[in-house]
Amino acid sequence: MRWWRARPGTFRFLVRAAVLMAAFYSVLYYSYGDASLPARVLVRYLGFLARVSGGVVALFDSSVRVDGVFILGRRPLRIVLDCAALDALALFAATVLAFPASARVKLIGFAAGGAISWGFNVMRIGLLYVAGVKWPRLFDVLHEDVMALSLVLVSVGCFAVWAALSRGNSARLAADASSGA
Repeated sequence: MRWWRARPGTFRFLVRAAVLMAAFYSVLYYSYGDASLPARVLVRYLGFLARVSGGVVALFDSSVRVDGVFILGRRPLRIVLDCAALDALALFAATVLAFPASARVKLIGFAAGGAISWGFNVMRIGLLYVAGVKWPRLFDVLHEDVMALSLVLVSVGCFAVWAALSRGNSARLAADASSGA
């Protein structure tokens, strides 16, 4: 244990985040049976994401309706696990949990960053629908490259902002405590 504490804080953070990412990804991408509880929860989550995203798209295209994990309209979309942003949320959660901050600060950070990432994903699905309708030749590159990278960058950006704010909060609290305030 002394060896671990002697390592630089950045090293400890990176190792913790990597271990948590491996654990989260293992749970997320494990091959569950269709009837298992995790598989049923994931399918319900994907259906919920389809309903919310379809509701947003329906604001601009009245032909849109949702059936399970399908957004149906002028450009049908099927919401699958890779569309769910759970991998980006897992990255965000792993880095927040690995970061040296109080549980309360981590919970606030996860709630805020998770909501921003989730909202961005809903917007991403809506934009992909529009791209599929208006610019079908761009759909694949937007879907597989641009928007996927954007989602990861939003999660990383949320972490960077949260980490800077939580560090500033910790420094201010430590200064207040040492000055007797």
